[in-house]
Amino acid sequence: MRMGGLQTRPSPFLPNRFAAPIARWSEAGLDIAALLFFPLLVLLPRGTAALISVAGLCACGLVLAAGRTKFPPFFAVATVVLGSLLLWGALSAFWSVDPLRSLALSLRLAGLSVVGLALASAAGLVVATRRLGLLLIIGMVLGIAIVAIEIMTGGWLNSFLSDRAFWPTQLNQASVSLALLILPASATLVCLGRPITATFLAAAVAATVYGLAGTTAKVVLVFGLAMGLLLYRNRPVLARLALVVSVLAIITAPLTFARLERLPGFGEMADGVKISAGHRLLIWSFAGDRIAERPLAGWGLDSSRAIPGGEDPIRPGETWMPLHPHNAALQVWLELGAPGAALFALMVAIFWGAVARVEWPPLFAAAAGSGLAIALVGCSTAYGIWQEWWLATLSFSLFLVLVMGRLSACASVRRRAIR
Repeated sequence: MRMGGLQTRPSPFLPNRFAAPIARWSEAGLDIAALLFFPLLVLLPRGTAALISVAGLCACGLVLAAGRTKFPPFFAVATVVLGSLLLWGALSAFWSVDPLRSLALSLRLAGLSVVGLALASAAGLVVATRRLGLLLIIGMVLGIAIVAIEIMTGGWLNSFLSDRAFWPTQLNQASVSLALLILPASATLVCLGRPITATFLAAAVAATVYGLAGTTAKVVLVFGLAMGLLLYRNRPVLARLALVVSVLAIITAPLTFARLERLPGFGEMADGVKISAGHRLLIWSFAGDRIAERPLAGWGLDSSRAIPGGEDPIRPGETWMPLHPHNAALQVWLELGAPGAALFALMVAIFWGAVARVEWPPLFAAAAGSGLAIALVGCSTAYGIWQEWWLATLSFSLFLVLVMGRLSACASVRRRAIR
């Protein structure tokens, strides 16, 4: 059976007359999701989870039509680790301080995990990788244009979607996501022989990120660029070093992140940089104290907002625990204890190990590694690790990187053949 120009074996799930059109429409759905990804992050970031859920259904359609899956090699182990983490999270409802919330979130996370696994599987089945990559870049440009319109008009487009007043911080999610994917996207353009386009796109994204209010995006973009340069010089060694550092950072988080506020003068310095930075250190300190009370089992999945004392005021407008610790390692320790932290560290180690071994063009592999570094720093400084829009963004970004990796590899092979 021919499907999108490639010879495939008949699907054991679908009759042949249905497989080809389902594959075409499923891939078209993934193309549309790539196009809308950044515009939606700008205008309605919380809607990202819905968009990625639809993309996950399209990915399932592509897998069913193909009659096979094409997971990246490291995904078998990653799936087992992810399943173990989800199971531990579900079991934590038995001792959680908010059992219904823990149980409900475990079910939602299971659904998002299925979406992520479907997308990862479908990444190896996408036929028109160049088209999807082009639509992603067009979506990036549209997102940047919408950001400019929103800033200049004070949220004119947003007023059609929400009754809430527009604040520049509403664009923080988009700025972090732009930082997350700009280096892989630019590297793909270079591999396709479009270095000038890549330069203009990277410059436009950098100008957008540094013109917005979000501090996290500014920091992670610089960090990601530095990591990309280091990975390009010696990726296997640097990726393994990043693996060790990441695992140590997660395992020792209650003794490191949670103790920064106690360093003499560090809290005052953080307040001087940004008032929310000083508050963040106080939140981490509180989380560390609560982790020490339940280090083995934790307080239960998504129980951060219900931790005793979390709603007590510190300073005007600030509490000890506003919803979550704003640090993935501390949040996993706080809610799921040592077993959850170990599984989370193992998951991160699997991804860094994949970066060290992956057979992509060196430039793209380094850019993909920088994206992983940016994601981890973002998880460690800004958002709740269970926020659905953030998990959806990470899973779809992984899908996009896997597709762009295939596109870059094919383009590099063709260019070498021409030479």
